[in-house]
Amino acid sequence: MSTKASIKWRAHVEGRPGFHLYEDTNDNLCDDDDFEPPVYLTIEGVDVKMETLSNGGARVTVTLPRELARELGLLPKETDIGMA
Repeated sequence: MSTKASIKWRAHVEGRPGFHLYEDTNDNLCDDDDFEPPVYLTIEGVDVKMETLSNGGARVTVTLPRELARELGLLPKETDIGMA
């Protein structure tokens, strides 16, 4: 049984990357009222570069097409450019 609860997604089709933004329902089982569970983002069909850091963790660089960045809300929509 999946514990993924989709927030937003798009299928990966040829020439167009896909993504899945979701939360894990098991993360909500915490009794701490101040706990805000994380969300998870899986991206398919993009180039990535990952480096392990000496102090722990990693640095991940993801190459996103601008249309995907717009759909994820990372860039303003084309119609919003110049309206600020």
